[in-house]
Amino acid sequence: MKKAKRWLMTAKQQAVLEEFDWERELKPREVKVRVDFSAISPGTECAKLPRLDPDVLIPGRWCAYPWSPGYAGCGHILEVGPDVTESNTGDAVAGFTHHASHQICNVDRDIIPLDPRVKPEHAAYLRLASIASTPLHVLQQDVMPVTGVWGLGLIGNLVAQILQRASGRVVGMDPVKGRRELAMRCGIRETLDPVAADFPDRLKALTRGEGLDIAVDTTGHAPTTIAMPSFIRPRGQMVLMTLWRSQAQADATPFLSDLLVRGITLHGAHVMAPGKAPATNEHALERRKCVRIQDEMAAGGLQIAPLISHVVKPEQVREAYDGLSFDRTNWWGVVVDWRD
Repeated sequence: MKKAKRWLMTAKQQAVLEEFDWERELKPREVKVRVDFSAISPGTECAKLPRLDPDVLIPGRWCAYPWSPGYAGCGHILEVGPDVTESNTGDAVAGFTHHASHQICNVDRDIIPLDPRVKPEHAAYLRLASIASTPLHVLQQDVMPVTGVWGLGLIGNLVAQILQRASGRVVGMDPVKGRRELAMRCGIRETLDPVAADFPDRLKALTRGEGLDIAVDTTGHAPTTIAMPSFIRPRGQMVLMTLWRSQAQADATPFLSDLLVRGITLHGAHVMAPGKAPATNEHALERRKCVRIQDEMAAGGLQIAPLISHVVKPEQVREAYDGLSFDRTNWWGVVVDWRD
């Protein structure tokens, strides 16, 4: 059996590059993919490596150690299953891939054709951009809403770009100056420092005293989440895109009280959220989103290049995770080049 290479998290702060056996007989709707690039999801992966997510220690959970990280990448097809007629050997594809040189994928669930207008290293971000587009599927759209996006890391930056592109006015919130500057290089026209002493006054002036129509939380920081409803107008909306990870218990009473008294609608925006049509096939929805996101990438409506601070080789697994975890001034987006 042929050997391939992959990243594996084996224990707390232990990530390695290993060889593994990957080939087997294909099921009818499967294809074998040679991965060219994969993209690190900083929030998810940098929470698993230091064991901030307790699921890594629970056998049977999706990220239990030993865990093969990664869920975004692109490559080309090496072989197709007997029932695959829409794809051929050599086709370029993008979608769900681990950090690995080879992977077997389901053509209905995991991948879509790669638009030739999109650079492969940018296409590795396709799944991450799909996650960032989820608020569009859960929000009750207003006319030209004013939206605040808290957290301008990789996902928050993409959320801000997508919401601004869709409609309305978007304000990016992040205490890190470099992240605010990066967001503006990506086309976000307005940013604020949410820990600045004058932040409440500046936000009030920006919204003409009415408050935000929509607030999106990508931080996973409990105190930030709890404070956000106070900046939203009555009967506005709030979107949660991540969890509180490994933090001291927080009193959620003020948060719930604000939601109740101000009539704020709270939306959960996990990537698998069905949106407005609960009967929608989630995989069909994902494919449709990804096709449109590629159109935006190709047209320049979604800026990916500024979000890539480093392109690394597989052997740099620890350097990549250490950079994203401990040197966020210089490391903010990493693509892994698996090509020989």
